[in-house]
Amino acid sequence: MMSYIIKTHLTLIFKLRCLSRVMIRVAGLTKYYSGKPAAKEITFSVEKGEVFGLLGTNGAGKSTTIKMLCGLLKPSKGSITIGGIDLQRTPLKAKSIMGYLPENPLLYDKLTGAECLELIGKLRKLSADMIKQRVSYYAKTLGLDEQIYQEVGTYSKGMRQKIAIAMTLIHDPEMVLLDEPASGLDPRYTKLLKDWIKNLAANGRTVLLSTHIIEMAESLCTKIAIIDNGQLLAVGTIQEVLASTRTNNLEDAFIRLIGD
Repeated sequence: MMSYIIKTHLTLIFKLRCLSRVMIRVAGLTKYYSGKPAAKEITFSVEKGEVFGLLGTNGAGKSTTIKMLCGLLKPSKGSITIGGIDLQRTPLKAKSIMGYLPENPLLYDKLTGAECLELIGKLRKLSADMIKQRVSYYAKTLGLDEQIYQEVGTYSKGMRQKIAIAMTLIHDPEMVLLDEPASGLDPRYTKLLKDWIKNLAANGRTVLLSTHIIEMAESLCTKIAIIDNGQLLAVGTIQEVLASTRTNNLEDAFIRLIGD
């Protein structure tokens, strides 16, 4: 009897530890528009410190899924848990630990980069001293020492994306959602972006990355989910996806799953 109790106790501890490692848990996530599914029965989980790639063509349902994950879209059905917090029941608490970078971020062209960061810092309830420190940090890290005090409307696309990322990360979120962050950017900025994502994961942050760029998923992601027409076609490590599709590289696996 005692051995049974001990075994049950150890099993419970193991399950609790596994649950504590999960940052994102999605179950049966579905979104209908005019009766048609933009996302259907999406189920996956992402552990803390992982870079998880949501891979699919344009219009596959990636952005719809990410918008539901960050609370911008209400699911037709299904559940979302962020860091153990039910997003639908306590959205403000869940959103407080996440950062979201949309595919086309809204920036305030008449504000300087520093003013944009200060605004988001205040909305995120950071202290004045912390905001000042973060503005200085991102100005140096992003190479915007002079431009940080210029109006955002004068920025190049790469500079605009840099300031958008800083706005996403200024409150040091536990989880970051990036929707096509490398879209239309030059190789130099793409390399900087990759380094940032790797650094986030190395520091225990969880990153969910939506992309149609296979090379980016291959170089960054510990796990991937391939989505097409709103349906999840595969989930797992890259090696698991290759094994299940009997292919030698992610590009071939992707084509085999979604068709020509």
